Amino acid sequence: MSQNSNTKDTAPQGSTNNKRKKRRKKPLSGKQKVLKGLKWLAIILLAMILIGGIVGGALAYSWIQDAPELDMSKFEYIEPSRILDKNGDFYQELQGSEKREIVDIEEIPEIVQNAFISIEDERFETHEGVDLKGLTRAGFEVIRTGSLSGPGGSTITQQLIKLTHLTPEKAVERKVIEMYLAMELEKVYTKDQILEAYLNKINFAYAWGVQSASEVYFGKDVSELTVAQAAVLASIIKSPTNYKPYIIEELEDGSFGIKKDDEGNIVYNERNQSRALAVVAKMKELGHIDQEEYEVASDQLKNNDFGLKEPQVSEIYSYFTDTLYDQLTSDLMESDEFNFETKEEAQSYLLNSGLTIYSTIDPGVQKVLDDKFNDDSLFPRQSSVAKQASDAMSKETGEEVIYAPEGGMTIIDNQTGHVVGLIGGRSKESSRSLNRATQKFQVGSSTKPLTVYGPGIDSKKITLATTYDDVPIKIGSWTPGNAGESSYAGMTTIREGLRRSKNTIAVQAFYDIGTETSVKYAELLGLTIEEDDKNAAALALGGYTYGQSTLAMASAFSTFPNEGVRNEPILYTRVEDQSGDVVMENPQEKIRVFSEQTAYLVTDVMKAGVRGGTTSLSVSGMQIAGKTGTTNDQMHAWFAGYSPYYTAAVWYGYDQNKIVVDGKTYNLNIGIYGGSKPGPALMWEQVMREIHKGLDSKNLPSAPSGIVTASVDRISGLLPTELTAKDPRGSTVISEKFISGTVPTESDDYHIEVRIDVSTGKIASDFCPEHLVDSVVRVLKPQDRFPGNVQALKPDYVPSTEKGVLAPDMDNICDVHTGNTIIDIAILGNNGGTIDNIELDQGESTTIRVRGVTQNGDYVDVPEGLSVSASNGSVSIASSGQGNYAVTGMSGGSGTITATLTHQYSVTTGNKTETKTYSYSDTLGYSVNETNKPPEVSFQYDGKTVNAIDIGVGGTFTRSSLKVIASDPNDDKVNVSGPVITYANETVNKVDTAKTGRYILTYKATDELGASKTGSFTVTVK
Repeated sequence: MSQNSNTKDTAPQGSTNNKRKKRRKKPLSGKQKVLKGLKWLAIILLAMILIGGIVGGALAYSWIQDAPELDMSKFEYIEPSRILDKNGDFYQELQGSEKREIVDIEEIPEIVQNAFISIEDERFETHEGVDLKGLTRAGFEVIRTGSLSGPGGSTITQQLIKLTHLTPEKAVERKVIEMYLAMELEKVYTKDQILEAYLNKINFAYAWGVQSASEVYFGKDVSELTVAQAAVLASIIKSPTNYKPYIIEELEDGSFGIKKDDEGNIVYNERNQSRALAVVAKMKELGHIDQEEYEVASDQLKNNDFGLKEPQVSEIYSYFTDTLYDQLTSDLMESDEFNFETKEEAQSYLLNSGLTIYSTIDPGVQKVLDDKFNDDSLFPRQSSVAKQASDAMSKETGEEVIYAPEGGMTIIDNQTGHVVGLIGGRSKESSRSLNRATQKFQVGSSTKPLTVYGPGIDSKKITLATTYDDVPIKIGSWTPGNAGESSYAGMTTIREGLRRSKNTIAVQAFYDIGTETSVKYAELLGLTIEEDDKNAAALALGGYTYGQSTLAMASAFSTFPNEGVRNEPILYTRVEDQSGDVVMENPQEKIRVFSEQTAYLVTDVMKAGVRGGTTSLSVSGMQIAGKTGTTNDQMHAWFAGYSPYYTAAVWYGYDQNKIVVDGKTYNLNIGIYGGSKPGPALMWEQVMREIHKGLDSKNLPSAPSGIVTASVDRISGLLPTELTAKDPRGSTVISEKFISGTVPTESDDYHIEVRIDVSTGKIASDFCPEHLVDSVVRVLKPQDRFPGNVQALKPDYVPSTEKGVLAPDMDNICDVHTGNTIIDIAILGNNGGTIDNIELDQGESTTIRVRGVTQNGDYVDVPEGLSVSASNGSVSIASSGQGNYAVTGMSGGSGTITATLTHQYSVTTGNKTETKTYSYSDTLGYSVNETNKPPEVSFQYDGKTVNAIDIGVGGTFTRSSLKVIASDPNDDKVNVSGPVITYANETVNKVDTAKTGRYILTYKATDELGASKTGSFTVTVK
């Protein structure tokens, strides 16, 4: 809608018209005044006769005496209020009860003025409020028809009086008063003023006033109207409902709309057409247009070729305007300056007073919001359950119903608290519709820094190093848990609990902080806390009764980049009336919520939260921080975060979470986490990247004074000791930031040193073998580590990160190893006694016994895993069962017999389990007297005594030409076996002279007593 810089909101003051001669009235002499008074009395009496029959002058006089006084304030126009953006430019109009835009008479072309004068009051220029000739004609019509419903002969002045001072019923008394007041008005207003007021006041069905009507019906300023268009407008006012240029019909979907032909053209209302043709004919008759203008206008009207457009009857309020409207209404109701008794009174004032509202909206930011929320790729797809619910409801109602993922977002300027952008959904089809930016939804984990960690650190009840046990917990019958079994990590610091959004940590911290403290800070942050919200489910995990809005969450989170101060969010700065006077101011309210130190520490954690904590986000050149939120069953998803410039909160979900159709319930959940992509975090990132373009790179506030750094143990949260660095997982010493005066003063008492049987994981007893006993550092969790009524849901539960780390129960002493546990082995003689050496003759045998030695010193049979071997090969050893072995002297010599008992055991450290091997062994010396020398082996090839021969490639080697000679010193019978042929360290079947290399033929000679010796013959192929 065009905005005229010189529009006015009061009765016209007789402005100059450069296009036409001013209509001026000459002052009346005393005699003329008397004659004029008599004249109007005579006219009224005549009118009474013509309209209502014979009515006495006394009655007429009585009615005039009771007539209301001429009230000049009634000529003031109802003008809509305008909203300006942060730059002072027009943003949107608050549409009042009458859609009107005021225009001065000199801005209304003469052709338009004459169109109305021609059809409504052709003697407007000459009468003094009442047209005697027209009135006489109307009187005769009343007498002829006997009805008051015919033409009234009302002049433009009378119509203006009727619009402003009288009720619309047709009665003789009202008509008399109307004529009287019309003549009174002519005394104080010029014709230009009357016509201006009239053209700005009259009803055009979809608009009030000729300027708004011109824009509604033709999309142009009144100064641009053609003769035909002026005639169309002049025809409407006879009866706006019946003479508007459109035909309204019922559409296929049951709604009502403008009738169009098969080609989509608007069908012109014949009533308006007939009257408009009469208007241009009258204009020609009165000399306001010439023949050519008449013919052009008539042809346009007859052919529906005059530029008629569909009416833009109302501009849909943006979500920001909806929110601003609600805020202004609330502020007006609370203001002592206005004393409105009802909400409707406040809204009427707001809509119809021509106010100028200086809002905080940034059109650039808002456009980014609008564009991004129109990007379907930034929203998750409709869930299968939502699709089923949509189909079922569409079938039941007979209308298409679509349950789709929705969203809302609010952006606040950190420095000013101004709401610079707000959007309440992916589309908007009507004003004052569901606004998801101000609608409350459960916020999930995004509440944690606001109502747990911030208050806890600020009240010095916790620090970032404070630790709680991240395991499944219970509080009575309530079992708050993390997302998934694998998400538990055991002893966890507040820093890590916030960064990883651990529900168990937030709940335990809440019970240490206390409900009263949490609620106090929540209310300072602007959150709405119901009585039923004063519990851990709401304040620690975001399960509020009604939830919070994105506006409230953005305001609360803006406290952190503002170094602990919350600027109360505002949508407007001031409101001015039509005269430019300020009628409402909205000063910025600043609320100190957290100390600078607390705001810095919480921000320090949340900066890490967007770098791989619960999501990964970036905005070029800017430090950012934020927190995701996801409710139970992924019903709602949130992200709230901030840069040095802006804070924004985003909600995703379905408008309805439970749909019942034909007895079947459909549960609609968004099905994503706050940090999912697509999801709230991605929307936040995409919007923030755009609105930060062109801004200087900037970091979030640096550490204020009063922040110190100290080394602590991340398991106990206390000062480290020598044992802290010996945690089985490696050193658990970390560097943490604190508010000065909150560094712990006690030392780590979680790490202890214990003697563990590594094979059982239990406390070692005196019977545990030394090689299985290790003096190790383990973590011993105190029994009273849980706050309040919090208990471990599974007392024996051990997170994967703490397996092999926790100290066993000190009363859980190893019961696997006892006095009967083997701690060594011994090689005993045949009679069971201890021996150090055995001596055998060649061929002689003896028995040795291998036994286990217990802690009690007893000899016992050994389990599996025993092996016995001898060095030097002078004896053979054969098992006869149950640890008994036969040892036989084979050849002269000495050596060592070794018995080895090998067993395996498992050792678990952290998430890693290793299988280890340990051996017990004992040795026994032996010697064999050579009483039977083994045979000697020699070779002859082709009759020559040799040990080796060379053959050329392709030559011939004949086995039959090789003779093995075995001689026994004891003249015993000798048996020769072999040969075993090896080539390149591998056994082969024959000597292949086609391949170069060395072939070794090994033979074994054994005498009758078993003494044996080997000999080798080498064939080299060259």
